[in-house]
Amino acid sequence: MDNLVVGEKIDGFNIGVRLIDANETIKQLKHFGGWMGVGSWGMRKLTVFAGNKALRMTVSGRLHSGHVYITVNGADLYDVAFCSNRGTIKKVITDVYFDDLFRVMDAVIETPEK
Repeated sequence: MDNLVVGEKIDGFNIGVRLIDANETIKQLKHFGGWMGVGSWGMRKLTVFAGNKALRMTVSGRLHSGHVYITVNGADLYDVAFCSNRGTIKKVITDVYFDDLFRVMDAVIETPEK
């Protein structure tokens, strides 16, 4: 996601390097955050995006409401883009390990880190 710039629109052609396993990604989020953690985001509309290169979800959290795109980069780490409902990029976080994915996302969506 190095080519994603805050303030620009997300582009399905320039997102993700590798194919994402959406089911495995959701399992990891639920494992590290629990049903209550993920549920607090108001997560809905899970879709595979950009030819199976991204997982897109809609969230309604306390700190962020809109779309979240999760991709896998060339280093086999997650990249996460937080966007408005219209696709304007608000924040991009790169190189997230699978066991940190929930914590990193939750800090932007629902509960800021101290």
